[in-house]
Amino acid sequence: MKQRLAPTLALVALGIAGCGFNPAELPIPGTYVDGDKYSVRVEFSSALNLPDKAKVVSEGAEVGIVDSVDLVGDSAVAAIDLQSAVRLPVSTRAELRQATILGEIYVSLQPPDNSSGPYLADGDTIPRAQTAPADNIEDLLRGMSSIVSGGRLAQLQDVVDQFNSAFPATDEDFQRIFVAGQSALHDLTVNTDDIDNILNSAASISTDLAANKERVDQMLQYGPARAEGLSGVVFGVVELIFRLRDLAQPLGDILVPISSDLRDVIAVIAPALVTIGNADTTVPMNIDKTNQLLRDKLIPFLSTTPNIHIDASAQADQLIQILRSIGVVR
Repeated sequence: MKQRLAPTLALVALGIAGCGFNPAELPIPGTYVDGDKYSVRVEFSSALNLPDKAKVVSEGAEVGIVDSVDLVGDSAVAAIDLQSAVRLPVSTRAELRQATILGEIYVSLQPPDNSSGPYLADGDTIPRAQTAPADNIEDLLRGMSSIVSGGRLAQLQDVVDQFNSAFPATDEDFQRIFVAGQSALHDLTVNTDDIDNILNSAASISTDLAANKERVDQMLQYGPARAEGLSGVVFGVVELIFRLRDLAQPLGDILVPISSDLRDVIAVIAPALVTIGNADTTVPMNIDKTNQLLRDKLIPFLSTTPNIHIDASAQADQLIQILRSIGVVR
C-alpha cells in the first residue's frame, strides 16, 4: 500500500509544479475577505515593504486585505478588497503604518469626522493627495547613523556653546540687560502714538512711491548720471573759489592803503543814501506842505488890502513854476 501511495504523491507534486503553483494564493484564513466584498485602488507615492495580503484597518478594526501592489507611472497603486458592509466616504485618507517598530506595514483607512457620503464603491480610487507613505524604521536608523557619523553632534555642541556665550557671564550683567529691555518695552508702550505716526508716515511714503512708480524709475535710471554731472559742477565751483583766492589777494593789497579814506567817504554818503531810501515817503509830503503854504497862506496874504493887489491865480502859478524850475516843488 505504501509503495502505491508514494508514486501518486510524486505525480501530484509534479502536476502542481508544472502549473506554476504560488503558495501565497492558497485560501488560508486571514489572507482573503470572507463573504461579499468590493475592490478599491489606493495610490501611494511609495509602498516600500508593503507585503502581499497586508491588513487593511479602519477605526481599529480589520476591514480588508491588500490584494496586489503595482507600479503605475510614478505611483505605487495598491488594490485592496473591503468587506461589503464597510462604508467609507470618498474623502477617506489612506496611510501606511506599523503597529510596532519592527512590525509589518498595513493600510490604515481614516474616514473624516461627521461625513455622510458619498461613499466609495467598487472600482473607485483614493488619489495620491489623500494618502501618506510609511515612516520606515530603516529610514529612521539611516538618519540616526548620519547624525552620529556625520559630525552633527559636534555641530550641535557648537551651537549650544554659541548660545551660552551669547548670554551674560554674571547675574549683574543679566539683570542690567533685563532692566534695559524692560525700560525699552515701557517706552514703546508709552509712545505708541508716535510709533503709529511713524508707521503711518512710512505707509504714506510707500503709497506715494507706488503711485509714482514711473517717476521713481526715471530717478533711478537717470539720477546716477545726473548726480555725476552735478558732482562735476560742484567741483568746478570749488575750484573757481580756489582760483579767486589768487585774485582776491592783490585786490586786498590795493584796498588796504585807502581803506580809511573809503570809510570816510562811506560815512559821508550814508546819510544821503538814507534820505534817498526814504524819498518815496517824505518828498510827496513836503510837496503837499509847500503847495498849502503858497495857496493857503502866502498868496492870500499878498492878495488882501491895503497891500498891493496881485492876481492870485496867475501869480501863484508863476511862483510854482519858478519853484519847480529850481527843484523845490514838482
